[in-house]
Amino acid sequence: MTKTNTHISILCSRLDLPGGIERAIVNTANIFIEHNHTVSIIILDDTEEIFYPIDKKVNIVRRPLSFGITKDGNIISRKLRMLSDVLQLRKLLKKVSPDIVIATDYPFAVAAILTGIKKQATLISWEHHHRYELNKNKFWTTLFNNTYPKLDAIVCLNEDEKKLFQPLNKHSLVIPNFILISSDVALLENKTILTIARLVHVKGIDLLISTAKKVFQQHPDWSWKVIGTCDDVDSIKKIIIQEGLAQNLIIQEPVDHNVTSEYLNASIYVMTSRNECFPMVLLEAQSVGLPCIAFDCETGPRHIISNNTDGILVEKENTTKLAEAINSLITNEEKRIKMGVAAFENVQRFSPDAIYKFWEEKILLNK
Repeated sequence: MTKTNTHISILCSRLDLPGGIERAIVNTANIFIEHNHTVSIIILDDTEEIFYPIDKKVNIVRRPLSFGITKDGNIISRKLRMLSDVLQLRKLLKKVSPDIVIATDYPFAVAAILTGIKKQATLISWEHHHRYELNKNKFWTTLFNNTYPKLDAIVCLNEDEKKLFQPLNKHSLVIPNFILISSDVALLENKTILTIARLVHVKGIDLLISTAKKVFQQHPDWSWKVIGTCDDVDSIKKIIIQEGLAQNLIIQEPVDHNVTSEYLNASIYVMTSRNECFPMVLLEAQSVGLPCIAFDCETGPRHIISNNTDGILVEKENTTKLAEAINSLITNEEKRIKMGVAAFENVQRFSPDAIYKFWEEKILLNK
């Protein structure tokens, strides 16, 4: 029987960015509301704006707390800032009075442990990043290693991440993110490749440009649209011009949360990330029947793409192999369409109902 009226508080950073983590947090808050839970999102950052549509019943609380992770001050002032912020968080959580607290970044999970909230609520860390993606200094590494074993659960997005966290906390488990399944399917007729990502090193923007150069040498009639931005987007555009790719490789900054039309107008989705935990863009692409190609990086793509069935996984950071995979789908329309059909079938396992059942069985009913 579904347990309702559980009060769930989600501790998170800013939600005004068009990223996969932001989408997952908002989607999950919405589905908790749909199942008659009370939800508070506590944004521990400077902005209350939210990029993705969120249910009006979700209570939004903004309290900018850095926990000493700042360039301001010195080592002593930052430690004092952390202590002050932990005390503020303790006071806030006491006022909100949740049954379950879900921390979406390791500093928030550490700080929540230090508040003593476990005396009143179940405390969970929801790990969106690859275990070793985020660098920690010695101080935070020590705090991390000493607090994470005390969590009631660590929610990981795939089995590989679970194996990385389990030595730290035996209550590590897997709950993937979900995707709203589209009612439309891409026709896979347009000569367009699509990537949606931040234009940064970890997302492999340099690898993307190198791959594009190889692809367009053989298929100059195709285009590659990249939707994303970064602090120095103009430098990326200059490199594209210098490489002679300006006519084919198009950078478009995100302007709207709904990019379904972009997926529908593409024929191949490509991810060039150096590491991922559980990339939402692959689910979004599969939800409209787009075949996906990605590096077999740590640790997410292999848990979404079934290699050579609904997409292609290639050796990490091998741009030659990546270009070959893209070219194989460009030249073989039958293969492209067959993989697109399989992708749409595959993504059904990540439907909202299927993933909510995981939350219900592994977290909500065990509170």
